[in-house]
Amino acid sequence: MNEAERKAIRAMLQRRVEEKTQTPEMARQWLIEEGLYDGDGDLKPQYGGQPDKRRPK
Repeated sequence: MNEAERKAIRAMLQRRVEEKTQTPEMARQWLIEEGLYDGDGDLKPQYGGQPDKRRPK
């Protein structure tokens, strides 16, 4: 990948961030859609969130 391609990817990601984080609610929904947050809006354990306490041990 050359520098022009990296620059284009960074620009695309920046546009997406600006689009998806206009409000806290939009940002939270984006994180849920991307799989970082669970349906309750909590950070998933594999990304540093607390283990699901509802699950029997």
